[in-house]
Amino acid sequence: MNKIKILHITQATIGGTLEYLKLFFAHIDRDKYEVCLACPSYGPMKEEIEKMGIKVYPLEMSREISIREDLKSFIEVKNLIKNIKPDIVHLHSSKAGILGKIAAYLNGVPCIYNAHGWAFSMNVSEKKKNVYALIEKLTSIFCNHIVNISDYEYQLAKKYKIANDKKMVTIHNGIDIDKYNNQVYKNEDTLKELNIPKDSLIVGMIARISEQKNPIEFIEIANEVCSKIDNVYFILVGDGELRDQVESLISNYKLEDKVKITGWTDDVKKYLAIFDIGILTSRWEGFGLVLAEYMAASKPIVASNVGGIPELIIDKYNGILVESDDVEKFSSSIIQITQNKELSNKYGSNGLKVVNEKFNIQNVIDKHENLYVTICNKSNTTKRKCERGI
Repeated sequence: MNKIKILHITQATIGGTLEYLKLFFAHIDRDKYEVCLACPSYGPMKEEIEKMGIKVYPLEMSREISIREDLKSFIEVKNLIKNIKPDIVHLHSSKAGILGKIAAYLNGVPCIYNAHGWAFSMNVSEKKKNVYALIEKLTSIFCNHIVNISDYEYQLAKKYKIANDKKMVTIHNGIDIDKYNNQVYKNEDTLKELNIPKDSLIVGMIARISEQKNPIEFIEIANEVCSKIDNVYFILVGDGELRDQVESLISNYKLEDKVKITGWTDDVKKYLAIFDIGILTSRWEGFGLVLAEYMAASKPIVASNVGGIPELIIDKYNGILVESDDVEKFSSSIIQITQNKELSNKYGSNGLKVVNEKFNIQNVIDKHENLYVTICNKSNTTKRKCERGI
């Protein structure tokens, strides 16, 4: 039985895109699909995906715009597609999407594009948003389908007229819920590692230390809550370009004993297991996959009311939504949950219900496989394979 060959291409190599692809490759039907990946050599993605037995092709792309470097990357992408001869190209992240859509088209290969959060949803000037949107709109004619990771992203794409409704689809991100339900951790060891006393209250956030995730607000919240509750600790699981600035603020507030930064880790769930509350302070967010992880671990949540987050968090049902940069409301909501065990349990159990119903990774895989079949049936080059293999 001939397999359908899917070449995934991404510029983003850390954070949500990495976790998304790891889950995707772990659950795609490898009896029907041959999957491979092209990505930059920097970051953990290449090594982690290769550990899964997936062929990875080094493909250097920079996040910043550079005509010279981008042209070089485009030629590499075009040649790679020509040499590999995939049946479908699946693109992830804006830079890979822009270069890959044109390269796939010139090679006569159908493609799917997922931005994992539109660039024009970022906290930038309206002029920049319009430029980003124009680039996406012009290049969208070269791809077959655009996957939006939330209804918010779908509506945003419609607002900026990126493509027609027939080309666009919404497929929410998902997680492997069983990993959170079945994994048992020795929480005492984790607390000892972080030098946190037993029976402490722990507020945690899993996020890149970047402008989008607003880690400065995270520290402001920690300062406010720690001034009112003695036995509370804050954990930031991640790393990023704002780490020095964040550590400086921690020092200014004299919170070195109260706020812990783990850096990048291969075992995020180990730290999630000790959270009493999970928070997310993002300024913008296409979806917020980490919130599904919080819910799978039955954690009550306080999160920014931005982007696609309200599609995961129903205010006062499985958590509390707060306007971005509202430190006082974030802090009071955290304190409210810590002081009300019944409320904490309610948000945690309701969150588990929501994630089971809406954000299971198998739903994501099934919808993508249906999309692949649709493309196969329309493509002369892969139709016969599709008929035999699907």
